[in-house]
Amino acid sequence: MKLLILALTILLCDLNAARQRPVPYSAVEVDKFVAAPGVDFPTEYQSALADDLAREISLLFPTVAMVHPGEAAPNGHALIRISGVVAFFKPASQVKSRLIGFGAGGSLVLAQVWFIDAATGQVLFNRQVKGGVAVSGKGVGDSLARKIAKFCNAGRLAESN
Repeated sequence: MKLLILALTILLCDLNAARQRPVPYSAVEVDKFVAAPGVDFPTEYQSALADDLAREISLLFPTVAMVHPGEAAPNGHALIRISGVVAFFKPASQVKSRLIGFGAGGSLVLAQVWFIDAATGQVLFNRQVKGGVAVSGKGVGDSLARKIAKFCNAGRLAESN
């Protein structure tokens, strides 16, 4: 009898945990990342990071609808908002890049990133992420945008094929 009660308790706990898992989101909104006080993160880098992140998410999740900030999600699509604050920024060094090569002299960005359910405003999780960002549109080998997009995959926050 005790074994049966224990088994039913475990089953009910598993069912409750399954209901609390976040559903996959089928639409993503990427906010422009802002600089923390005292951090000089140029506007062109803010736009480049948002564009890179949207592109990386589109590559990882071809069926996900990308939504511009302030727009509503398409009907029937659960929307996740990705926003962040840049806590540290070191601009790229053209001299090091030309003299040394192999990624030396690249920019370095440390950002606190939030993944938020747009309907409820609930923070699903947040992470501190470190990587590079490029304004040229060519991307960066150690791309901050690529790392953030992979969190959507690892957290099973977006639907994928």
